[in-house]
Amino acid sequence: MKLQIIGTGGMWHKEASASYLIDDHILIDMPNGSCKNLYTQGVNVEKIDNILITHFHGDHFFDIPFYLLKKSKEDELDVNVYCTKPGKKKIETLFKLGFPNASKKVLKRLNLNYNFSANFTIGDYEVSRIKVSHGDFKPAYGYIFKSKDLTVGITGDTSYCDSVEHMASICDYLICDCSLILGNESHMGIDDIKKLATKYPDHKFVTSHMFEKTIKEAKKLKIKNIIVPNDGDYILKGV
Repeated sequence: MKLQIIGTGGMWHKEASASYLIDDHILIDMPNGSCKNLYTQGVNVEKIDNILITHFHGDHFFDIPFYLLKKSKEDELDVNVYCTKPGKKKIETLFKLGFPNASKKVLKRLNLNYNFSANFTIGDYEVSRIKVSHGDFKPAYGYIFKSKDLTVGITGDTSYCDSVEHMASICDYLICDCSLILGNESHMGIDDIKKLATKYPDHKFVTSHMFEKTIKEAKKLKIKNIIVPNDGDYILKGV
């Protein structure tokens, strides 16, 4: 697996909003500014043909209209979007708001497929969508990617909950919401990441969705199985 961190930040921070790229063509979340961030990091957007959305807050899907418009101008027209059924309407409504004259033509040209299943496959990966606890916002999900020799998870935005505990117990690498210094009912904190790292010393925990104070504190950690990445970092480089 090749795993690149496109963005590590929360909304109100100079770092790009949280997003992750697997094998150059599977993108988890497409937040505000992510198309620009992908170009800056040298990613070929045309190759991206699978978009997984953790939940429908704006800082996790607002760049989809720009991506769809770009894809419609290329030769590779296949796009697979993995989300909830109500999410389809949100995406298409947003697209029509952003590009009212072009949206109908673009949607007709693209091979746009929606997948609402909790379990599916993308290439060699078995993927599971798992419900997490993001305060009053429902539903919110994380994803687990399982291959023959590696399991990688992304919590999405969440508090510390049973689903996070489950993901931590089975994932070799878990990209975790680490928005806060002390977690609350909506977001995890450094205290939660430290707890997971201690409980599962053979697994690696990658912090994400961070704010300025959180990043400063997280970078002070001297815990071997906690990774505090920068935008554009590769956690796994594949073969």
